[in-house]
Amino acid sequence: MRRHLLPALLFVLISGISAALHAQEIAYPEKENTCSFKLIIKGIDKAEGEIRIAMFNSKEKYTKDPVHAIVLPVDSIAVIWEQESLPFGEYAIAVYHDKNKNGKLDTNLLGIPKEDYGFSNNARGRFGPASWKDSKFLVNEVSVSEVIYIK
Repeated sequence: MRRHLLPALLFVLISGISAALHAQEIAYPEKENTCSFKLIIKGIDKAEGEIRIAMFNSKEKYTKDPVHAIVLPVDSIAVIWEQESLPFGEYAIAVYHDKNKNGKLDTNLLGIPKEDYGFSNNARGRFGPASWKDSKFLVNEVSVSEVIYIK
């Protein structure tokens, strides 16, 4: 009777190994269409306050509803933010240097910003924020870096 169990046991063992080998071929889509993203913010004149970053993933949400909102301390004249699994797509970024850490972009009586700011692609708006068209960029590679110079 043991001789008859050996082929059955061998079949189960081989089937299990075969299934395990096949399982290793399964792709994980959430990792396939993401990238390692790095944002470098330059043009900081003094290491003080905070950098506030807003990242948008559509024209409709641009300047209203960020997909990422980040606050980083300014401890040097360049600030880096990294996101390991950013999904592929179009994005635009707005940043400003909140020197006094009050959580808002300070402006003068005419509404002109008193704190440095910038947008992706180093786009600038004439009488307000840069347009989605000018500031959007495409994320479709394994690794993407953007540099924004604030002024």
